[in-house]
Amino acid sequence: MSLQENKIRIVIADDHTLVRQSIVQMLLQQGDFEVVQECEDGQSLVQAAIQQAPDVILMDISMPKMNGLVAIDKLLHTRPEARVLVLTMHDELEYMHALHLSGARGYVLKESSTAQLAEAIRIIHKGGTFFPEALTKSLATGKGSSADEHSILNNITRREREVFYLVVAGRTTKEIAVLLDMSHKTAENHRGKILNKMQVSNTAELIRLAARKGLLE
Repeated sequence: MSLQENKIRIVIADDHTLVRQSIVQMLLQQGDFEVVQECEDGQSLVQAAIQQAPDVILMDISMPKMNGLVAIDKLLHTRPEARVLVLTMHDELEYMHALHLSGARGYVLKESSTAQLAEAIRIIHKGGTFFPEALTKSLATGKGSSADEHSILNNITRREREVFYLVVAGRTTKEIAVLLDMSHKTAENHRGKILNKMQVSNTAELIRLAARKGLLE
């Protein structure tokens, strides 16, 4: 088997050319990575991931044509085995939860070191996950809590969970519609269903409920 065949094949997507090219150069310097295709939007990323069948997909979330959350959903629908690593500037815990629910295998902040990014790629390639300590602690707390504390999330769909975490993170309906690539009306409908299922009257009550259940820790 050649050295080229041993390399981890990566498709990378970021709409900022300089940022993307800098990341590519950093990855190539590691020696065990091969960037098989670069993309500048979510739509081309989905196509590239299907055509190239990479070992790891490294992607930003805020991209034109199709944002990252929608791209992940489409990718995993087509290739359930896809290993997605998100590289983003968003460090809010609720945002991390939304990405975790979307099916991403890892989450690395853009301010992280090259060594940390490389480590995340290698771990995900081996079938592991790589998330910030704050998220892993929150998930561990959820698993260790009583069924009642987290039963509120069992009553809503995966899409509603994504909306839920963005709502309690303070995102407006307009922002949620853009992030999840849905109409304002659809986002508003999801918000209404969440409030109804969780038996609260408004967003403030929803946030207080989430805090009481340990979902904001």
